[in-house]
Amino acid sequence: MDAAVRDIAVERDGDVLVVRWEGDRQDGDVEIGIGPTPEAADHDRALTVSAAQRSARIEGFGAGRYYVSVSSPGAGATVSAERRVPFTGVTNFRDLGGYPTRDGRRTRWGVVFRSDALHQLTDADLARYRSLGLHAVYDLRGEAERDRYPNPFASLHLSLLAHVESAPSAAQADLARATDAAAGERVLRELYRGMLANAGPVFGRLLAGLAEPRRLPAVFHCTGGKDRTGISAALVLEFLGVTRDDVLDDYELTARYRRRGQQTESYQNLLATGMAPEAAAAVLAAPRWAMAETLQALDEEYGGAEAYLTDRAGLQPATLGKLRDLLTD
Repeated sequence: MDAAVRDIAVERDGDVLVVRWEGDRQDGDVEIGIGPTPEAADHDRALTVSAAQRSARIEGFGAGRYYVSVSSPGAGATVSAERRVPFTGVTNFRDLGGYPTRDGRRTRWGVVFRSDALHQLTDADLARYRSLGLHAVYDLRGEAERDRYPNPFASLHLSLLAHVESAPSAAQADLARATDAAAGERVLRELYRGMLANAGPVFGRLLAGLAEPRRLPAVFHCTGGKDRTGISAALVLEFLGVTRDDVLDDYELTARYRRRGQQTESYQNLLATGMAPEAAAAVLAAPRWAMAETLQALDEEYGGAEAYLTDRAGLQPATLGKLRDLLTD
């Protein structure tokens, strides 16, 4: 798209979709379309507005999943969507599409999603869930979590913490000693680095699945959609060439979408280990620095995402090539 429109974002305000964009031109119009798929050719024209307006409101849409295309004369359409899929019971179900990569591509909308636990999907949510056309669900939780709160549909079980829990880690040692927020955040950093050190084969199975066309679209999730899901999403985005700032922004979105009431059980479980309340609250947060230092370690200790995935995760270059082709435009 030309300089008339760039950096398109879509957010919901009740039954209104708010579309915003950046651009250099003050003349000319942009055409905005909307539809149920990421294919701009399938969208119905909703509005034509001045490019200088920088925003538009599309009214009369309920809680379904919609994609928005924005185009200007002489340029193709760029597609965007809400980052969060608007379910009621599950609040951290997010699309990993739309992120620009360093080689000029974008991650594809509607192909890979990340989420918190799916057992809270309501009946209405399940109907909307089915409209996403998902072909695979990767459950990163442990066996006890799955037994207590089973998914409402078939899932592939990849217990991401099993390898970490069987190996000594600073995070485990620090749990009972965490007495303030700073210590709680350090527990997260050590947890993330422990997953990198010990769970490479599990990450490998996840990304190998995402490289299979017949298993797409797909979603991967844990309980809160923040830690196990967060490091998995970061590895995917880092490999695809998404900028570090965008990867960290994606990680922090959990703090925006996850409700406090959804964290009560996790909070009580942390207190039961002897952790102080301030530290437990910090463990349930999404501190940018903890993920930033983890990704710095990914670079310095493992040579970056691609090297990590071929070494620790055991993926072949051909698999990584398929992954890049399937997940980016």
